[in-house]
Amino acid sequence: MFVEKLLQRATKSELCTVLALILVSLSVYRFYAHLQTYLRSVLLSLRLSGPPTLPFLGNCMLIKEKDLMRKRAAKAFDLYGSLIRIWVLLFPFFVVLQPEDLQVILSSKKHTNKVFFYRLMHNFLGDGLITSSGSKWSSHRKLIQPAFHLSLLGKFIDTFVDASQSLYEHLDDAAAVGSDLNIAKYVNNCVLDILNEAVLGVPIRKKNQELVDMEESPFRQGKLMIPTRFANPWLLWDGLYHWTKLANDELNQKKRLNDFTRQMIKRRREIMVNCGNNNTDERKCLLDYMIEISESNPDFTEEDIVNEACTFMLAGQDSVGAAVAFTIFLLAQNPECQEKCCEELERIFDYTNRAPSMSDLREMRYMEMCIKESLRLYPSVPLIARKLGEEVSLNGGAYTLPAGSNVFICPYATHRLAHIYPEPEKFMPERFSPENAEHRHPYAFLPFSAGPRYCIGNRFAILEIKTIVSRLLRSYQLLPVPGRTTFEATFRITLRASGGLWVRLKPREHPITHTHTHTNSKNDMEIF
Repeated sequence: MFVEKLLQRATKSELCTVLALILVSLSVYRFYAHLQTYLRSVLLSLRLSGPPTLPFLGNCMLIKEKDLMRKRAAKAFDLYGSLIRIWVLLFPFFVVLQPEDLQVILSSKKHTNKVFFYRLMHNFLGDGLITSSGSKWSSHRKLIQPAFHLSLLGKFIDTFVDASQSLYEHLDDAAAVGSDLNIAKYVNNCVLDILNEAVLGVPIRKKNQELVDMEESPFRQGKLMIPTRFANPWLLWDGLYHWTKLANDELNQKKRLNDFTRQMIKRRREIMVNCGNNNTDERKCLLDYMIEISESNPDFTEEDIVNEACTFMLAGQDSVGAAVAFTIFLLAQNPECQEKCCEELERIFDYTNRAPSMSDLREMRYMEMCIKESLRLYPSVPLIARKLGEEVSLNGGAYTLPAGSNVFICPYATHRLAHIYPEPEKFMPERFSPENAEHRHPYAFLPFSAGPRYCIGNRFAILEIKTIVSRLLRSYQLLPVPGRTTFEATFRITLRASGGLWVRLKPREHPITHTHTHTNSKNDMEIF
């Protein structure tokens, strides 16, 4: 009652003054809270070991080290322990390695927010599932998740098969003359063909029949600027970066990506209207699902469709392309494992030349073990980051990370913990046999992250990799190239092989060679 009378008597200027004081008080409180978190993080970082730092720059220059993954990440536990401090400029980050500690962070919905530098990818990926946080991420995840249900993934197998056949056709000439091949280059084109059709609805490119619109696709020239910005840390400040040519090039690239994607959305809308309920040979793509989502959910706008489509196109290229290329390379270096894969394929296909069905891909159990072992050794995304939503105790209570702390998760390092994976640098697919995997901590293997933010396309990717690798193994023996049996793994947001991944292809005695495919009533395909 007293407050009401006081407010009635107060002048507008007095009310404005009170409101200003409240806002200032809130700002001071927030500043104090952030400062308190920062100081607690700094004090904790001083107790931990980590790589040597530079004044003001911290550890930003590590990204320039060519042998960063082999020298630092692979030996991180032995060098620094299970909890490591890293400085990004003046901001402390904590690298968490042990599966038990990773589960505490990754399994909780309270720690799903991304750290600040994911915003640096907005001009490349847009504000999609990888870069977004909070309610927007949660809402979009729930809406898009059903499109990746296993019952729907079978619809993409024909696309995987066609792209794999196209890859074979482009490799055949080089294989015939016994040339040494950088398989990564060919595989990347194959994966992009799959994404073009599966995400955007653009048909697979045929040999000697290049599609003009795909040759003009900006997704073939995408370039992420974050590594350059970290290598030149002053560019991490948006106010400064905004005035550089790099920023202008990145914005122009984003415009090309968005404009092209909007053209594809328009094309898919027209196809959906024209087809109606009639039967059609047009394959359904992810854009179709997202258009349907937007029609029943007004909050999921066309801008959201563009952002999510760009995310799938750009994130899916390097990650899956690297996984396929590393698997092919490692099978070439390990002929006994390659032979077991071939024996498995012979049992599944019984020496016929039909293309795989969903049930066939499920039966490729040993191949899946080889793929997982490749992903253990060379996870496509070797570094993940989170911002803690609440205080977390790690290492049995020995350390407490305050709410708001920045955390790095490094699958490349966790996958090399010798007490979990003996002889960690050795290619041993049997690590992922059911009996061996059963007794291993579920957060010891993180190629697709884990918990609420695990990769939404993980099963799509595994089916895609199986289709491509099995197609090559049924036509070629994979051989190592003398002098090129090792490589240096480099970190550029995704993992790359410096100098390429080289193999030699030897045609098998009874290879699959022909190209015509059709789909029968059981969704099985045959190659005649």
